[in-house]
Amino acid sequence: MWVGAMLDAGAPMQALVDVVRSLQLPGVSIRNDAVMRASLRGTHFCVDVAGAVPGQFTMHSDRAHSGVQLPTHDSHVHRRLGDIERIVAKAELPEVVRDQCIEVYRAIAAVEAEAHGTTVEEVHFHEVGAEDTIVDVVCACLATHLLGIERLFANGIAVGSGTVRAAHGILPVPAPATAALLRGIPVHTGGLKGERTTPTGAALLRTLVHAFDEPVAITTDAIGYGAGTRDDPDVPNLLRVMVGELVNATSPTDLCELQCQLDTATGEQVGWLLDALLQRGAVDAFAAPVTMKKGRPGLLVTVLCDEAHQAVITDLLLEESTSLGVRHHRVSRRVLERWQETRKTSMGEVVFKVARLPSGQVVARPEDDELQRLTKAHDLGRAEVLRRLL
Repeated sequence: MWVGAMLDAGAPMQALVDVVRSLQLPGVSIRNDAVMRASLRGTHFCVDVAGAVPGQFTMHSDRAHSGVQLPTHDSHVHRRLGDIERIVAKAELPEVVRDQCIEVYRAIAAVEAEAHGTTVEEVHFHEVGAEDTIVDVVCACLATHLLGIERLFANGIAVGSGTVRAAHGILPVPAPATAALLRGIPVHTGGLKGERTTPTGAALLRTLVHAFDEPVAITTDAIGYGAGTRDDPDVPNLLRVMVGELVNATSPTDLCELQCQLDTATGEQVGWLLDALLQRGAVDAFAAPVTMKKGRPGLLVTVLCDEAHQAVITDLLLEESTSLGVRHHRVSRRVLERWQETRKTSMGEVVFKVARLPSGQVVARPEDDELQRLTKAHDLGRAEVLRRLL
């Protein structure tokens, strides 16, 4: 479904065909078909494996398992992580994509090793070690890369309900591996019957997605729908991807406040950090002295930003501030009506910052950049420039 959505949004199919051929998996080929799912059109990405019957499923008759569809064939070879890495190493992939593919499988191996009390190297991949799933992972990572996507946001992840049959027998939904891979990620449980997020899908989410359930403002360039094999008459079995440019979702009144405390950063680091925060879209950023635990002097860094910049600014704080965590909460504020005006003065045309007070009175002050320009141009002090302008 991930690959189908990326193809539907414009990823080139031929590039995927060439890469799958370079994997050197005998009897494996790919295709994509336009299909309907509950009256909506989508792209169904298919991996054909010699000896398997594509699209043939049986429905479990037990009431407890209703809604779960299972393949009728069992052509899966049990592979270890090293086997997967050797297969992926053969593929003609950009280095970053090859690393992502391995990271997806390492994420699965880590939770499987934890669940079964073994090591990552000794984990046996069953369903996720099959040829079709290897191709799915490689094509998902590559198609995302080919669309030039720099940041991924995922919203409304549903895991489903009931049980599903796997190589280890009957498992609850979400399967143990899926649940472990989604730790720390917001999900919707219950409701939809059957497995709605697989271990492979969960590993792709954990590896490739940057933020979950966050409001995102974008100018959309392309929309793609990836179809699953199941055709549920009640809910379209489709994954939607929207590709576009992030835009500044500014709101003058509703903002996010981010805070972290620092006791190991140098003055130079803090000065650079505050400038970098403003350059990356913060509405305001400042540091105030505080006394931290054990009587240590420190700084409280506070940042105001809109939703569109929250993820980028949070990442910057974690990367550059020396803090181990960032708090965030929503804040509201009241702001004056304000605008810029270019006014004629005794020192030429000058840009002023203008605001209207609640009383209706209008107040104005020259922009700071203008003051710096005029002090240099006229060889005057700042106070004298202000006196002449005001």
